[in-house]
Amino acid sequence: MTQPKTTHSTGRTPRRVASQRQGAMMVLVAVLLVILFVAAAFAIDIAYMHATRAELRTATDAAARAASEALGRLQDTDAAIQAAIDIAAENRVANKPLELARADIVLGNHTILPDGSFQFNEGLQPFTSIQVRGRRVEGSPSGPVPLFFGPLLGVTEFEPVQFATASRLDRDIALVLDVSGSMGNFGRFEALQNALNVFLVELQNMPGEEVVSLSVYNHNARRVQAMTPNLILISDAFEDESPGGYTAIGRGMQAGLDSIKKDVLSRPFAFKELIVMTDGNHNTGVSPLSIVPDAVKENVIVHTITFSEGANQTLMEQVAEEGNGLFLHAETNEELIDVFREVALQIPVVLID
Repeated sequence: MTQPKTTHSTGRTPRRVASQRQGAMMVLVAVLLVILFVAAAFAIDIAYMHATRAELRTATDAAARAASEALGRLQDTDAAIQAAIDIAAENRVANKPLELARADIVLGNHTILPDGSFQFNEGLQPFTSIQVRGRRVEGSPSGPVPLFFGPLLGVTEFEPVQFATASRLDRDIALVLDVSGSMGNFGRFEALQNALNVFLVELQNMPGEEVVSLSVYNHNARRVQAMTPNLILISDAFEDESPGGYTAIGRGMQAGLDSIKKDVLSRPFAFKELIVMTDGNHNTGVSPLSIVPDAVKENVIVHTITFSEGANQTLMEQVAEEGNGLFLHAETNEELIDVFREVALQIPVVLID
């Protein structure tokens, strides 16, 4: 006789098991969502911190450049410090203007090391360098940077600091002046003499040490004064010149570039500039544009000045653009003086840290 089968119950129905599994999944999903939210919050704050550092670097660099430029142009330490404060305030860091304290701006000078790098010397004169400390920390004028989600992790603020040091550089300048026949018209040659003297006076009043050479050109080019820190020699040399002949701008530029490349007084770490002036059109010899690549290769900045309506502004503007320099134009004798003064006041400023 067959015995009947017995069924032992576990006390769980299929519906209850499914419900327990769903409950466990909900807990797991909730935990994962919390982890995901924390990771996303952490990523957002990290990105915000990187962006804030970049903004602080930009603002601090701009303040150091402005201070160094103002120091050289105005010869006033208070004006330089104020320039740094003003420019910093025009830059926003973490949605707030960067405020500098006067103690954040330090004057000094620089030393060029054998490897070509710069060393800032705090407090040493003559002042040629300015260091700016950009701070968003507790106790600074702008205060620390609040974080979005940091408080969830127990971190409420971010305190970045950036340093920037800007320095003015002494200049080696090769002047290249037009003495072609057209310069004898309308008092242009006398105007150029006056403009040159104003240029030299402005250089003489600069805090750096400028070394200058003078080349002139008509259909040929001549270097009439080698590189010299004695700017009176430049003025005296030009007084012996007179206008006549065609216009070989390229030959003049080559003579000026050679004085920078080959002169014994040309300094290896000085900022090098070629300043080319013409009142007319290039009409003989090598093209001015053909000289520019060699100048760029030698790290020589090419500034160009055109004088009078007859000057080829298009060509000389292209020369300046390819030579990484300024292009300036003067219509009148009075404007020529202003143009030469503006070029003289172009103080080169570099960030050294």
